[in-house]
Amino acid sequence: MPLPVALSLVDVTVRYGARTAIERVSLDVRRGEIVGLLGPNGSGKSTTLAVAAGVLDPVGGTVTVDEHTRTADPVGFAQRVGLVPQEPAVYEELTAAANLTFFGQLYGLTGHDLRRRVTRALARVKLTDRAQDRVSAFSGGMRQRLNLAVALLHDPPVLLLDEPTASLDPASRDALFADLTRFRDDGHAILLTTHHMDEAEAGCDRIAVLEGGRLAASGPPAELLHTHRIDRAVLYGHLRTRPPKYLERAIRQRLNARVELEITGRRLRLSADTSEQLGTALAALLVEGLELESFRTPAGALERALRSEECETGERA
Repeated sequence: MPLPVALSLVDVTVRYGARTAIERVSLDVRRGEIVGLLGPNGSGKSTTLAVAAGVLDPVGGTVTVDEHTRTADPVGFAQRVGLVPQEPAVYEELTAAANLTFFGQLYGLTGHDLRRRVTRALARVKLTDRAQDRVSAFSGGMRQRLNLAVALLHDPPVLLLDEPTASLDPASRDALFADLTRFRDDGHAILLTTHHMDEAEAGCDRIAVLEGGRLAASGPPAELLHTHRIDRAVLYGHLRTRPPKYLERAIRQRLNARVELEITGRRLRLSADTSEQLGTALAALLVEGLELESFRTPAGALERALRSEECETGERA
């Protein structure tokens, strides 16, 4: 028997002035399921997440969380959603426990119930032993886990995460997805945005592909291998040294607007619409003096299938 739907978007449309950000997007997320919103920048991922969180009102369509709508029951709607923004929204000068206490009070929690929930949230993200440490001493991965603990304080059925691994190293990414898998198994419905195809394939039960503000495809990763094409070429690299900020800024200025560059310590991720753009971007990095020890393309089945399809298309042409 299928698990109940916790989050439902039906024909949702959002416009910013004359520009349509998303158009007639319909998507369900069930309890015990991780759904990844996949697509390049500008495809509507963050807008869809903002509407699902109740941060943004659509001009058309409906959003329902456990049968509550924001228009009919804004408090009930908010109580059932936990939002994890891309950048950790915690206070560095406070301890982990103090951060959770502060946000718990904003949720209306008090006394013994608040203390119990703070203790439980810290345990769920494995930060109990760092409860009294200031967040300024935390690594990026630990801050993101604390960010997740804030979203879990009121035990919402729906968790929404916007690019949760964008600034994390591979080990921290794996740890975060291990946490999300546990929360899914506890019965949470999880919707996250990502443009990492290999990450979506490995960590999500279902993928929803957005293109130009429309839902282009939805289904298990294995099904999308054969039914949908995503034109993003990706390269991972390992740098000899961590580049200074001025060099990173100079490199970004040389890159095409459709090219995305992520640098975390000595790790690099480069993605582009086409392999040609990726090659040009890589050349720009080398011209600016960035030294690569090694680089590779993703090994995920979804990536391999897409690269294979590109090769076949080239041969037919």
